[in-house]
Amino acid sequence: MTPSAFGIDHLQHLLDAGSLRHRVIAQNVANVNTPGYKRLEVRFADELGRATGDAKPQVVEGIGPERVDGNTVDIDREMGDLTKNALLYQAAMQVLANRMAALRSAASGR
Repeated sequence: MTPSAFGIDHLQHLLDAGSLRHRVIAQNVANVNTPGYKRLEVRFADELGRATGDAKPQVVEGIGPERVDGNTVDIDREMGDLTKNALLYQAAMQVLANRMAALRSAASGR
């Protein structure tokens, strides 16, 4: 059985996108007080739905209300997005760990 039969390649894409999303959210948080900074976000779910396995996450300018200084970062939204992303990443890691354990078990004949 190939890794793709177990969905490992798709999990890798999800983990890569989650890692990128974490870096982008951290950049938004770091620039919460930077005048004119426009928040960024990672688009991946839409891309994944259309793709057959070669989806690539994209960093795009996010939409949101603009403050007087031109900044569009809402710290409450960013912290919520960070929590959601961490939970999704942990879930994908757990699924990957379970699939790897199943492969090891099958390889050892158990």
